[in-house]
Amino acid sequence: MTPYELRFEIFKQSYNMLQDQYSVEYDAAVHWNEDNVVKMDYPEYPTLSDVLDRADIINRFVSETK
Repeated sequence: MTPYELRFEIFKQSYNMLQDQYSVEYDAAVHWNEDNVVKMDYPEYPTLSDVLDRADIINRFVSETK
C-alpha cells in the first residue's frame, strides 16, 4: 500500500466513523421527536473539517512509535 492509499483509507475510515455517529444521533432524535415536539436537537452532518480532524487523530495514533 502506498502512502497515498494509506492516507485515503484513513480518510474513508474517518468519514465512516463520523457517519455512523451521525446516524445513531439522528435516529435517537427521530425517536425522541416522534410526536412532533422537539425534545432533542437533530445533529449536524459532519463537515469536511470534522473528517480531516478525525483523520489526523487516527494518523497520529497509527504513526506513533511507542
